[in-house]
Amino acid sequence: MKRKFLPLLLVPMVLTSCGHASISLGKAKKIVSNYSTDPLYPYYKVIGSLDFNGELLHVDATFDKTPDTNKFVPYARYNDGFYCENADNRSSDFDILIYAMASRSYWLRAPLRINSDNFFAYAIDKKTGEYTTVENKTCAHSILQRIITSYAGQPASANPSSKSMYMEALPGGGIAFGGDEVHTFVTIDNYPYYPDYDNIPELGEWDDYNPLPCYLNKVNAKVNIRFEYNADGWLVKESMTSLGYNPNASHNYQVSLVAVYSYEFGN
Repeated sequence: MKRKFLPLLLVPMVLTSCGHASISLGKAKKIVSNYSTDPLYPYYKVIGSLDFNGELLHVDATFDKTPDTNKFVPYARYNDGFYCENADNRSSDFDILIYAMASRSYWLRAPLRINSDNFFAYAIDKKTGEYTTVENKTCAHSILQRIITSYAGQPASANPSSKSMYMEALPGGGIAFGGDEVHTFVTIDNYPYYPDYDNIPELGEWDDYNPLPCYLNKVNAKVNIRFEYNADGWLVKESMTSLGYNPNASHNYQVSLVAVYSYEFGN
């Protein structure tokens, strides 16, 4: 299951900016309400590629191992995660749970599954126990918005403040989230190693109780980015390409990635 290195000519497709029929949050909630909330833990397969920092990587991996209840298991099948105390190191007035071990997309850590249980909710005030008007940051909507428009509102001359996340209804009941020409600041996960290594270079041993990306690979760039979910609420494709992408460049603001996901349900 180790990463395969491919010739640079086999670069992922370049995304182009185009218009999208964006729907409202209310409409998105209605679509997501049709997705099953039954406890499901399928095996899943990831096939994709990444061009970043002058390297082209390919992933073709099956996640079929049994998850543990309190530590990281390499190539574990889908799981909802569990509360990881070590990851909650922020002071906050809100009761925000951090499910650090929940399954995420391979490159950008987007939720693998969305439904009415995890898509949108308001945070709870720790002092009063009442719901606030602040969105719970662990909800799928908030996570996707942060990945896609993480630079929105930041004081910078290059900040495209008019850009925002779009939500798009897909034929057959699916839904997509994305951004055209958005300025984002994200970490690419699992580059250049997936953490099934005994020793990860430069970071030492993998911490089962406080999982972090292998390398801190920050991308600070304007990009076209998109996540597509099928009519059952499962992620089927993630993609991101920087504007003016040049496959011969090796800067950390030049990136192109894609991954597609398939799922096998059963015992």
